[in-house]
Amino acid sequence: MTILRSLMAMAATLLAGCSGDSAPLPEEAEVALAPHWTAPSQRAGAEQCADCHEPIVESWSATGMARTLGVVRPEVVSQTGQADELRGLGLVSDGEQGYRYHFAKSPDGKAFVLGETHAGDPGFAMGYEVLFGIGSGELDRSLAVAHGSKTWFAPIEVLATEEGRKTVLAPHAAMSHGGRLSFPITNECLGCHTDALPPRAFPLNLTPNSQTWQPRGISCAACHGQGQAHVTWNESDSSPDGPDPMQSINDLTRYQQLSICAACHLQGDARIVLSGRELGPPQPGGDLLEQRAVFVAAQPGPEVGFVSQVERLSMSACFLQSEMTCSSCHDPHRSMQEPRERQLVRSACTKCHGSQDVHLGRADLTPAKLQESGGDCVTCHMPKVGVFDVAEVQIHDHFIRKDTSDALPPTPPHSLRFPESAAGDWKRFQWPGVTAPDHLDDPGLWLMAYAAGGHLQRAADLLDTAPGPTSHALPMYHHVRGSLLTQFNRKTDAVNSYRQALKLDPQLGPSAVNLGLLLGELGETDEGLEVLNRAIEQHPQADGAWRNRALIKLGLGNWEGAIDDLGHAFQIEPSSELALALAKLHGDQGQPQQQARWLALAAQLSPQIDPQ
Repeated sequence: MTILRSLMAMAATLLAGCSGDSAPLPEEAEVALAPHWTAPSQRAGAEQCADCHEPIVESWSATGMARTLGVVRPEVVSQTGQADELRGLGLVSDGEQGYRYHFAKSPDGKAFVLGETHAGDPGFAMGYEVLFGIGSGELDRSLAVAHGSKTWFAPIEVLATEEGRKTVLAPHAAMSHGGRLSFPITNECLGCHTDALPPRAFPLNLTPNSQTWQPRGISCAACHGQGQAHVTWNESDSSPDGPDPMQSINDLTRYQQLSICAACHLQGDARIVLSGRELGPPQPGGDLLEQRAVFVAAQPGPEVGFVSQVERLSMSACFLQSEMTCSSCHDPHRSMQEPRERQLVRSACTKCHGSQDVHLGRADLTPAKLQESGGDCVTCHMPKVGVFDVAEVQIHDHFIRKDTSDALPPTPPHSLRFPESAAGDWKRFQWPGVTAPDHLDDPGLWLMAYAAGGHLQRAADLLDTAPGPTSHALPMYHHVRGSLLTQFNRKTDAVNSYRQALKLDPQLGPSAVNLGLLLGELGETDEGLEVLNRAIEQHPQADGAWRNRALIKLGLGNWEGAIDDLGHAFQIEPSSELALALAKLHGDQGQPQQQARWLALAAQLSPQIDPQ
């Protein structure tokens, strides 16, 4: 049963997940690119607000936030801005596994393609269509690429430097060489880059239909909420019914205002959703910490995360001794690239620290005099520092303090990491002076956080600790617990956890995928097949369900059914491992032509595989 063991290694224990129709298997030994992603034609986002707020919208359109998601045009990835010029973006190698990446045009010239080659196999070449860009590009821009029916972060990204744009390994690829397309793009990733998320169910990184969803950046509704409802209310022919549904920022409390920014600028090492199946940041108007459990380093140091501004600001005496919010210094409707706005932000300290204040004990060195001489408060007290999760990038540390001598230079690629505390020594982030929530020490939330951070033993230590009422009501708590119990070979307990997850949320695809296989392993094959059949009916693009059903069928001797299911899984997410398994199955069934076809596909998908 070598095939069964190899396929078992591929049976993922899923933690998250979209639906759609399965396509037929490819008849030729090739994997086609996805359909071209075209620019949006519909009126969308902030544009609909311009009728009444044209100056603000025009100003907003120049901000980085307005450009945080969008179709990749030539000037975004081209150093010169010319449509036919890609020379400035050269070949990038992962340095260890031999994979090399570059940008090119698709054969018809209408799209950009991520090209992948390999140093050890001159005949290997893959192309993945670039679907959209993530990030404004003022510092760096990540890229989404299609493979099969799913969307992934490209292993390279575009970095903006003083010398111009260049391609570098993306952070996840720099941390894990040879990972290729291993980092899925989900709504949790996109939620800080657009307030118009694609409709998704399971798997979470299925490529959305370009006819029904187009990528665009953050609009007015991200902070003000209920944008379309406000337009409808405002355009009512008769007297508007009820109050304006648009959220007034001035009506919010300090921490509700901060929550709008913290939804994306409070990074943390783990974030747990406290409201069931919600995807992406919550709607503005509430307290973020009533909707998210955010885990940060218990002992913050000088190292700074790329979007850790709210965490760092909350440590500052300026913040703790005032009613300061982000808008005390920043106008969110104006670009920091504008010289005037940049100067206003840098002089914001003088709103509280006038010329009469003594600076570092010197009466002659006031903020006003510093600015007259070309200096400002920000340069010394919020210096630019390197970040631990994006190579070669610097941001202003929002921990405002007198002594910043421990400020760090840009981080080299080989030193990157995602968590602030790699050891998982965390605390729950709280607003200063606010009463802690009842679920602050909920063991179930900590279990989920440790599991998300890869601290499996710490999570396992909480498996038999009763969860608090908040986590106990979350389907994902029971799913994550089931995944951990499986890994620690407590399969019967895992089955019960998955059943509870599905009881709370019958549509929770990952739990159904895992439960079905687990029942098969425990000899409950009929029920296992029933669970997986139902999962496939609910989520036709759930490749994990097709793979796991194939495993049960193989165990029952149903080779034809297993081959068919694995073929469907391959169509959703092509991989050389699946192709090799299918080649072996066809070979064992005396089908040499089909075996040769799958061997050729395996060789096309991964280097140094002999198609013979």
